[in-house]
Amino acid sequence: MVGDLPEVTRVNNNREQRLALFWLSLAGFYKRGSCWLLLAGLCVIAAVMPLLTPWDEQPQILQPARAQAAWGYVWLALFTWLPFQAAALGRRLRVNGFLEFMKARGRRDGALYLQMGMAVSVWLLGLLALACVICVLFCSPKDPREADAWRALLAQYAALVLASGAPLCLLGVALGTRSGEVVAYLVPVCLLFCGLIGASWLGPLLIGCELPAYRIVWVLLPHYHLADLTSRLVFKMGALTPSAFRNVLVYFLLQGASLTLLGRCALRIRS
Repeated sequence: MVGDLPEVTRVNNNREQRLALFWLSLAGFYKRGSCWLLLAGLCVIAAVMPLLTPWDEQPQILQPARAQAAWGYVWLALFTWLPFQAAALGRRLRVNGFLEFMKARGRRDGALYLQMGMAVSVWLLGLLALACVICVLFCSPKDPREADAWRALLAQYAALVLASGAPLCLLGVALGTRSGEVVAYLVPVCLLFCGLIGASWLGPLLIGCELPAYRIVWVLLPHYHLADLTSRLVFKMGALTPSAFRNVLVYFLLQGASLTLLGRCALRIRS
């Protein structure tokens, strides 16, 4: 047993060295502290915002309002903190020459790209986990069958948001190494706006139009509105059917793979 310890230590050290950029980026978020404000903000918004509704007259709306506030905050973070931090991280590591240093030590471009994206996506995963915990503890229906459907819907919601949001973080990181922070921030935000809000606005117009050009525009839009299941939470409509959830999840996985490859092409290592 004692003779195996050096080998185990060597394996752990190799793993840490392979993920050195991930741990370094994560330590940078810890040091700045804004990540903790991000998570604390979710708790504050979920607790305070529902109190602005007429819950004293209609107590039954308090729980749906809290769930709506929690997931609305997650989407707000995908419009603000997450893409900005992704863009800033990519630009900072490239300008400081750290990416070039890691590449000189034998790290592959793709591995560096994924590690930077993972460091930002960790906070998206933390937001999703915290939103699910809040909804389970404070918003879950009392009926056991409804509670099971509620938890299933939360799991589906978290999976869809992660599958759609993580590639946007990766794209922001890659663009941050190529251009300024503003451009790297605005590109994923514009994609998210077009898919989440723009598609909802244009849907009735484009779907009912017979012109091929309009149909092509509808197909090419990133349909992030499919990942927004807030209305199903608020009105307790239950989870998606397995086939519907699988189709939407596969769509976001394929779209995410395309955005990840696009970001990989835009990645710039040299300072």
